[in-house]
Amino acid sequence: MPRIIMHLDMDSYFASVEQQAVPSLRGRPIGVTGKPRERSIVVAVSREAKRYRISAGMPIWEARRLCPKLELVSGSAARYIATTKRFLTILKRYTSMIEVFSIDEVFMDISQEAARYGGPVAMAEAIKDEFREQLGGYITGTFGVASSKTFAKLTAKRHKPDGIGILNDEEIPELLARTPVDAVCGIGPRIAKRLAKVGVHTLAELGALPEDYLTREFGIYGLFLRQVGLGRDPTPITPYSTAAPVKSVGHSKTLPPTLRSFDTARLVLRGLCDKVGRRMRQLGFVGRTVYFGVRLGALGPHCGKQITLPLPTDDGETIYHACLAIHRQMPVNVETAFNIGVSVRNLLDRVSVPDSLLEEDRRRDRLNRAIDSIRDRYGEKALVTGETLLFEPIPEHVSGFSQGEQWEF
Repeated sequence: MPRIIMHLDMDSYFASVEQQAVPSLRGRPIGVTGKPRERSIVVAVSREAKRYRISAGMPIWEARRLCPKLELVSGSAARYIATTKRFLTILKRYTSMIEVFSIDEVFMDISQEAARYGGPVAMAEAIKDEFREQLGGYITGTFGVASSKTFAKLTAKRHKPDGIGILNDEEIPELLARTPVDAVCGIGPRIAKRLAKVGVHTLAELGALPEDYLTREFGIYGLFLRQVGLGRDPTPITPYSTAAPVKSVGHSKTLPPTLRSFDTARLVLRGLCDKVGRRMRQLGFVGRTVYFGVRLGALGPHCGKQITLPLPTDDGETIYHACLAIHRQMPVNVETAFNIGVSVRNLLDRVSVPDSLLEEDRRRDRLNRAIDSIRDRYGEKALVTGETLLFEPIPEHVSGFSQGEQWEF
C-alpha cells in the first residue's frame, strides 16, 4: 500500500489563538511578543499584520514602522499548549499515527484511514469542520498531502492559509525542477549557499549530484539530501506517544539593547547555563558536548561552535566555562550579541555514569541537588547565581518552545 502522509500546519497560530480568545483583537493587525513595552521581537503575527509584510522574528521597532497600528499582545504559553492538546485530541479520532513536529505542526500517516473518509482531501475537510466547531472560527490549519513527510510539508506551505494541498507522485518531477533547494525544511541558508557554489539551485539539480560527493561534503546528512533531490523521503512517522528521547537540552535569549555588549551578555549566559544544568538534572541526563552560539544582529549572521568535555556534566558552572572557551575559539571577534544560546548534546543517562572520585566534584553535585530541592519548593528565583543580579531580568518571551524541551501533549 502506498504511503499517504498528511502534514498539518496551524495558521498564524499564536496570533489566531489570541484572536479567538479575545474578540476585540479579531480583524486587527496584532503581534505576539513577550512584553510589549520591551524592545524585543515579534514572535508571531496575525494574518492582518502579514499584509503589511510583518513576519515572525522581526524587531518590534521595524514591525511598528511597517504598521503603526500594530497591536502588541503578551503571549500565553499555557494557552497555546492547551489549544494544541485540544486539536491533538481531535486528530487522534482520525489516526493514531501522529508525530508532533512542533507546538503548531504535526505529521500523520493516514495510509489506512484515508479511504474510510472518502480520500485525504475529504478527511482534511472533516478535520477542519471539527476545528471550527470545537476550537473556533479563528483557529485554522493548512493541510498538505503527499507520499512523504518532506513533500507533504512543502505542499502545505504552498497552500497557506487555511488550504488543502495534495501532491501526486507523478507531479514530483515537475516540482523538483522548479523548487529551490532552500524551500525544503532542513536545507537552510548555509547548505543552500554551499550547494550554489557547485551550481545547484533546484531540487532536481540536487538529485543529479553524485551520492559520494554529498556524503563527502555533508556526511550522513548528504544521504537525506540525495533522497530529497530524487523526490523521496522514507522517514517514518514517529507517534508522539513513542517519540525518541531528548537529544539535546538548551536555552536561548534575545537580548535588549542594554545587554548586547558581550561583557553584559555573559551575565545572561551564566543564567542560561544554570537553566540548562537544572533542566538536565530534572530529565536525568549528563552530557559531554557543549554548543554555544551568538547571533550578531536581528537578521544578522550566526556564529557558533561546540566542544566536547573530557567528562559528562550536568553542572551549570562547568557548562558556562565551556561556553567561554568556545567564545575564545570563535573565528570572529564577538563584541555584541543580539541573541545567545547554549545547549548540551551527546547525552547519557545519569544513572549509567559512575560518580566522580574527586571530592570537589561530589561536593558540587551535592550542592546542585540541594539548590534543586530549594527551587522545587520555593520557586526558580529562590536561589540564583550572583551574576544574574547584576542586570534587570529579561522577560520570558513566548518564542521559546526550544529544541530539547519536552511538552506533555
